[in-house]
Amino acid sequence: MAVTKIRKVSSSTLLALSVISVIIFAVFFFGGAEIDAKGNKDYAYTGLLLFWTYALFLVTFAATAIFAVINFASNKKGLVSSLAGFGAFVALLVITYAIGDGTPIAGLNEASQTYNTSGWLKVTDMWLYSIYVLFIVTLGAALWGSVSKALKR
Repeated sequence: MAVTKIRKVSSSTLLALSVISVIIFAVFFFGGAEIDAKGNKDYAYTGLLLFWTYALFLVTFAATAIFAVINFASNKKGLVSSLAGFGAFVALLVITYAIGDGTPIAGLNEASQTYNTSGWLKVTDMWLYSIYVLFIVTLGAALWGSVSKALKR
């Protein structure tokens, strides 16, 4: 019974966040843009897209922390694996932030200058590098699962 409720809640949450993400993505691209004096496209809803991405990150980070604590409270033996997963996530973000480039980008329009600071540029690089690493890890886990399943036969 509890598993069914968990699946229903997680499926509903995934669907809701996916629908909102697609809507925000569509609003960003089709909500209007202007060409500035330098010929660059200035999208009207860049801030909305960025803040939605930050909100999703904060929810992911909070959920990771909360579930790590819950797992520890319910399974004392799982402390190492709970903290290892959370620690790996934090380490990934810290490392990718550290290797990010904070050099301002030349030639951007005036509206983009708000985000053309060292901190924002390093955060953007952190997201991109983290996405690359997590994609490779996910792909590797899927391949490892397939190969190990085939070898067990």
